[in-house]
Amino acid sequence: MSGMQFYAADQPSLTKNAFQACEMDVQVAVTKNDPVRSFRKAVVIVIAIEKMRNSPTLFTDEDLMDVLSTVLEPVRFDHYGCTEATNSIYQFSNHIVCNIQDADQKSLILQEPPQLVAMHLQGPNINCAVKLKMSVYRPKVEAGTQKIPVALNIKGKKLYLSCVLKGGQPVLQLEEADIQGDLDKSQLGRFLFYRIDTEKHTRFESAAFPKWFICTSTQPEEAVALTHQPGGPLVIVDYTLSS
Repeated sequence: MSGMQFYAADQPSLTKNAFQACEMDVQVAVTKNDPVRSFRKAVVIVIAIEKMRNSPTLFTDEDLMDVLSTVLEPVRFDHYGCTEATNSIYQFSNHIVCNIQDADQKSLILQEPPQLVAMHLQGPNINCAVKLKMSVYRPKVEAGTQKIPVALNIKGKKLYLSCVLKGGQPVLQLEEADIQGDLDKSQLGRFLFYRIDTEKHTRFESAAFPKWFICTSTQPEEAVALTHQPGGPLVIVDYTLSS
């Protein structure tokens, strides 16, 4: 094929520059406009196949694009980035109402301004303890089977426990909200906790701030808070839940 030449008498545009993609000295001469494109395409395809068969080097993507640009109408290829996002919707399962005490048998009471405080209660004062209304969501695979997503509401109030950044550190607060049905973590992730059950106790890990747990102090009448040192000597992260 490399020894073949076609001379253009009346088509000066069909010079060897039109076939630089195949790096072969080929010129095509035709007398009518209608068959030009078909004949030109056929020559380019034959040359491309011959080059692929005989070339000692690989036939690259650039070579193929040059052939396509010659045979077909010019085509513009746009490149788009693609990002796959994990589904952030947690499907609602059910509600659970329960009493809660820390491992030191301190109950939680609601004080003003709205905050939870842990203290020992006896006799009629036990009625001051708050109950939790947990909205339970279906676990996701990445969360692990032992981590159950929940939102923690103070029963009888529109107050939910939430985790937010203050001063560059996660803090626990009570926030007024009305969370119904499914929960979108991308919008309401601050309200989401992972309930982690062991043989005797339960822990609550922030979904927005992994490794941060709801804790009480070993000292009485201290506010409920967050800790990233669950094994620390001054904090308690284990709770007992009862109906």
